[in-house]
Amino acid sequence: MAGKTTRGSVLVARIATTSFALATLFWAWQAAPTLWSQPSMAQMARKIVGGERYRRDFLAEFAEATARSLRRDRCAPVARRTLAVTRLRLAEEAIAAGDETGITRTQSDLDVALLDALDCAPTDPLLWLARFWLQNNTRGLQQDNFKALTLSYRFGPNEGWLALRRSRFALAVYPALPDDLKQQAIDEFVQLVKSDFITDAADIVAGPGRPISELLLSRLEGIDIVKLKFLARLLDGRDFEARVPGVEVTRPRPW
Repeated sequence: MAGKTTRGSVLVARIATTSFALATLFWAWQAAPTLWSQPSMAQMARKIVGGERYRRDFLAEFAEATARSLRRDRCAPVARRTLAVTRLRLAEEAIAAGDETGITRTQSDLDVALLDALDCAPTDPLLWLARFWLQNNTRGLQQDNFKALTLSYRFGPNEGWLALRRSRFALAVYPALPDDLKQQAIDEFVQLVKSDFITDAADIVAGPGRPISELLLSRLEGIDIVKLKFLARLLDGRDFEARVPGVEVTRPRPW
């Protein structure tokens, strides 16, 4: 029992310390038609999503002003989604700063913002992924958390920029995933390689996917050999001895 608890804690800690990487073009592309109807909010959302850095006090003021502008009798999906994205950035930064009081407060605010945003946009896969991240941070890795991950896959199965983030989180907790999500996580990784996100795939294999790297790489058999050779070179450059199907890496001799 103690061993299981320790392993679970390690998995949860891995998620908690992994940046959610808000710079996702997928979200900007998905939201763009709606965002243009609210130019000022659209501009702010694009900058946050694009990774632009702001002072935490500025983000907090923006979030509070946005929250005050919302009316309970109107859905306003763009405003609620923008608020959720801002709250997410604040929660990430509190974790990065090790601000325990701030972590509790920002995660509580994020929980409310995500639920409100999902009420208006229940098919938004990025919001569901954010909820999965938040649940694992606040209550530990539990089976109920996987409902949010399942919905993220369901509503955004083939979105490359979202897949880059989702793949990291899913593979970091791969041993705990239900069988159907295990298969989706593996399939998504394979699709990243097929879609030329090879540098990112190498980062995943050498990072959160390292414990299951042999399994991940074995599923790449049959993919374009040029892509596989590139992946093998990238992994070799990370001092990671990888067995990529069909690729023989020649290492320099010590003399």
